[in-house]
Amino acid sequence: MLSNRSRAASAALALLIAAVGTTRARAAPADAATAKPAPGAETTAPPDAHLAWVNPARCLASCARDPGPNLRRLDDSGAPTARGKHRVDAAAAAALADLLAAGREAGHRMRINSAYRSYREQARVFRTMKERGRAARPGHSEHQLGTAIDLKLPTTAAIDWLSEHAFEFGFALSYPPGKQRLTGYRPEPWHVRFVGKDVAAELHQHGWTLEELFRTRPELGESGTCVDCPAAISRKACGAITAAGVCQGTVLTWCYDGALAAVDCAVSEQVCATGTADRPTDCQAPPPGAAVTRE
Repeated sequence: MLSNRSRAASAALALLIAAVGTTRARAAPADAATAKPAPGAETTAPPDAHLAWVNPARCLASCARDPGPNLRRLDDSGAPTARGKHRVDAAAAAALADLLAAGREAGHRMRINSAYRSYREQARVFRTMKERGRAARPGHSEHQLGTAIDLKLPTTAAIDWLSEHAFEFGFALSYPPGKQRLTGYRPEPWHVRFVGKDVAAELHQHGWTLEELFRTRPELGESGTCVDCPAAISRKACGAITAAGVCQGTVLTWCYDGALAAVDCAVSEQVCATGTADRPTDCQAPPPGAAVTRE
């Protein structure tokens, strides 16, 4: 259970993101740079704690980063093999094998669906994805790190098990349910990122996403400016869209720290609800008896 203080910290961070729509995408958010640690969050950073801080507004420090020799080839089960179609960072691969083995022992046949993508591959995924907000722009994707993995989760029980136990193996769920305003992306309970056991334990303790940790302790994150991204699609200004956001059918579109972000609420069986004076436009559960349909 989260403490009242942790809940308050998360709520404050949500309001922070809604308020920073005028910040340029290539600059660190002013509020984030001066944010004070939440009560109870003053834990010691692990050695070499700098982690890539990417979201719709923040690029990788090298936009077209290529981990190269650090990647290991794995098959769907996570076993190393020269013909494996999935490439994963060496440190993450070892932890992933332990995670998948533990999942199997618990009765869940979890497998790898996708892992590392190059900038070029991410650009292709972004261009061909029909669902609004389903894929990150190239240069903004955790998949380019080699430490992010999408898993095939066969049941709801497997989803729940991963949510409860991923941190034990050094993994964080980057995009959990209900956090789209904080992360900038739709919920993806199958997407895990290796961050090491110390950071993963801290996130689990406070019920935070990585984005919340970075905004509380920005010195842990590292981002680029996006100016070195090869393709223009890596950059998307907000135009007339503000941080408050608008509903375009079931799609929530808003200005996330100066970059345009979108999430289709219908994929989570929710509706896009227009905001109020004290609450931004967001995805929420439909009224009782109402059906959720895409428009």
